[in-house]
Formats: sequence, C-alpha cells, structure tokens
Amino acid sequence: MNLQRRVLTLSVTILLIASSLPVAAQKRRTAAPARPAILERDIRAELGFLASDAMQGRGSGTNNERLAAEYIGSQFRSFGLDPGGDAGASGNKDFVQRVTLESTRFSAPPSFKVTSGANTARWEFGKDFLVSFLRATQISGDIQVIDSTGTPAKGSVVVIKSLSDPQKRQDTIMRVYSAGAAAVALLETENNKRSREAGNARLPSLPGRIAGDANGDRPFAVINLRQEALDALTAMGDGAKAEFSGQTEAAESRSTWNAVGILRGSDPKAASQVIVLSAHLDHLGVNEAASGDKIFNGADDDASGCVAVLEMARVFAAGRRPRRTIYFVCFGSEESGGYGSRYFIANSSVPLTDMVANLNFEMLGRPDAKVAAGTLWLTGFERSDLGPTLARQGAAIVADPHPEQNFFQRSDNYTLAVKGVVAHTVSSFGLHTDYHRASDEISKIDFPFMTRSLNSLVGPIRWLANSNFRPAWLPGKAPTR
Repeated sequence: MNLQRRVLTLSVTILLIASSLPVAAQKRRTAAPARPAILERDIRAELGFLASDAMQGRGSGTNNERLAAEYIGSQFRSFGLDPGGDAGASGNKDFVQRVTLESTRFSAPPSFKVTSGANTARWEFGKDFLVSFLRATQISGDIQVIDSTGTPAKGSVVVIKSLSDPQKRQDTIMRVYSAGAAAVALLETENNKRSREAGNARLPSLPGRIAGDANGDRPFAVINLRQEALDALTAMGDGAKAEFSGQTEAAESRSTWNAVGILRGSDPKAASQVIVLSAHLDHLGVNEAASGDKIFNGADDDASGCVAVLEMARVFAAGRRPRRTIYFVCFGSEESGGYGSRYFIANSSVPLTDMVANLNFEMLGRPDAKVAAGTLWLTGFERSDLGPTLARQGAAIVADPHPEQNFFQRSDNYTLAVKGVVAHTVSSFGLHTDYHRASDEISKIDFPFMTRSLNSLVGPIRWLANSNFRPAWLPGKAPTR
C-alpha cells in the first residue's frame, strides 16, 4: 500500500471512530437508571419543617395550623398549581381556605351523674374526673361495663373496668367510638392524676361547629376517672343511667384552615372529572400538663401524609398534564372533628358526581411489620375496586392488616365516602407506641421506606388520572353513617 493510500485509510478509520462516539455515549446514557420521581432529600426537607418544634405541634385551629397551611399553599404556588382557596381582597383566589367555627364553652365545671334505681352518684370535674376528648355539651346513655377486649354497644356509656395494656389506651378509645358508643369512662392516666391533684385542670374544650352548619357532631366523650370513682361506677353495673352535662355560654368564634391546589386536566372532556389527593395538616399541639416533652410534633401523624400530597403535586405539576383534574388538599382540624374536610366537601365547586376518587394519605412514614417489606396498605381495600386496580398497575398497596381498628372510618376519607365518593386512606401505620404521643418525632421516620413506597404510587396515580376507569363501591360495601 502506498503512502497516500495509507494516509487516506487512517483518516477514514479515525472519522469512523469519532462518529461512533456520540452514539455509544448516547447508548450509555439510555442504559443509566432513571431518576426517581420523588427524592428523599425533598421528603426530608418538607417533613423536617412541618414536624419541627418551631411548628408547636400544629394544633387544630391554632395559628401554627394556619402556618402549616400557608407553607403548603406556598409550595403549591411554586409548583405552578392553580389556587383553590378563598378569594383575597383583590378578588383573586388564594391557596388557603379559611373555615370559621362557632362554639360554646363551659361557664362552670360539668358533672357526671349516674343513677341506678333509687341510688344516684355524682362526680365533679377536677375533683373526681377529667375529660380528654369531647364532642357535645350533654351526653347520656346506659352504662355498659366491659374490659378492654369487650364489645361496645351503640349509644351506651362504656365503662372500661380494666385496661391490661396501657399502650393500647388510644386503640381502645377509638374502638369504642367506632362502635357508636356515646362515651367511654376509664381509669385516669398519670398525667391526668397529676393535673387533677394539682388543682389546675382547665375546663374541657367543647367542639366547634362550622358557621352556618346546622348538623353537629355525633356526641362522644372520654372521661378519665380517679380509681375510687371508677370502682364505684363499675359496681353500679350495666343498665344504670349516665349523664354528662354542665352550664355553657357562647364563646368567640375561631378558625381552621385548608390548603388547596388544583392541577387542571388537559382533556376538555375529562377535565371535569376530579381526583382528590389529601391529608390532614393538624396534630395535637402542645400539652402543658405533660411531663417532659410537651410538643406533639406529629411527624408520622400526619406530616408524612402532607409530604405525600406535596410530592405528588410536585411530580404531576412538573410533567405532562393528566387528562383528569387533580385536587391536592391538606385539611385542617382532622384531630378535633374533621372540620376541614367537612367544609371542603360541603362547599366544593366540584359536584360530588364528578369526584372520581379520593386517596387520603395518613401515617406512612414507618413500615408495618404485618405486611411485606416496602408495602403500604389501603383502608377499606375490600369495599371497592380501586385498591385492587391500583395494585395491578404497580402500586405497592395491600389490604389493611388491622381491620379490627376500623381505620377506614377514622380519617378524612370517610367524610367523602359517606357522600358517595370512592374514598380510601393509604397508610403504613403499624400501631407503633408513638401514636398521639410527644415521641412521634422526625427521628422515627424511615425516609428510605417512605421514598420507595411513594414512588410506587406515582405511576398508578398517573394512570388513574389519564384513564377512563371510574372506581365503584362493591355491592353492599358503600359506607353509611
């Protein structure tokens, strides 16, 4: 081969190699793993703020709850969502929705009276008992004495004669409430006792009522009795007539707040169909009577749910708009009566018939040992075809492994469900002992688990928002009050 031919051959070879490099690099880039839709760093940032001590436990109806709503609303704005809250002074809508609550207060300590035949016993608030939860100014019913594993009767005043496991106190109370009982009376906690004996117990707070709403809450009370009073009440037995009441007067109105962001659907026909992704932004605030840590940060309950809503909003707003409209909502005052969700559903601009489904997120920051690793569960899974359908689309969700806890009825999804909307709560609550305690803190959150499990929901929710599938209650499974 002559020199000129050698030079020509070498030049062609170099050009061929050079031209192949971008293709090879492109192939390498294609083979690289895709970036996850939801990043752990974003979850840590958002949850780190909402569950920080600075937020003082986001107490229902407090200014700290409002701060949480404003923060979430500002995030919705930064994602490019449309506002779904109140109209401001300029007439333009905001992302925060204010709910005005009317209420009354006790003007004197209430009493707890029980009559059995000719015998009547009366116990005084602050001396014999305290009230840790109250949804009516007057409650009455027949006494039913059971232990913590007994079956509560609807409308009764349930007396828990023994509670073998104090860690399950909240579970017992919620089981009694879910059964439709009027009240539960049980032995006071050590914190109750210290507060009562110190003589500084505040009169119990009364439930508010959404301004203009004539329908009140179902009556319920949690009455914490000193040992001697509980023993005397237990001895009176089943069938005795119980009444809790006291003098009341009108109190100043207060407010709770929702945060609402809207991603409008891209399809002119499907955009009227709405999917609601929700959580509750409030928790239990600060308990000055508690010993040690007084701030109930609510990292799992329910800052984790709010972060789920925020991250879903971030993901869907950044991508191609789905055919259907998505509402991203964080409700106020779930812990004190579900006022935020009740107001939202009663005043929604979207007809109930156009609400395709509600996925509510609550307590999904820690894995549940009762289900497979990396798995979430859905309350009421067996009630509709929504859960099984999302699971077939790749969602890491299974049926609720704690049916005895009635979780389906214990979150904001139920407010929508009883109105006919197919509504469920996504959770991974493994009945950990930090529930409704000051120890529910950021340090307990399993961030890698939360990141993986939320990412498993992105694709199925995107499918739901783009499909024609409309979930339905299974025969006989639609909830009624």
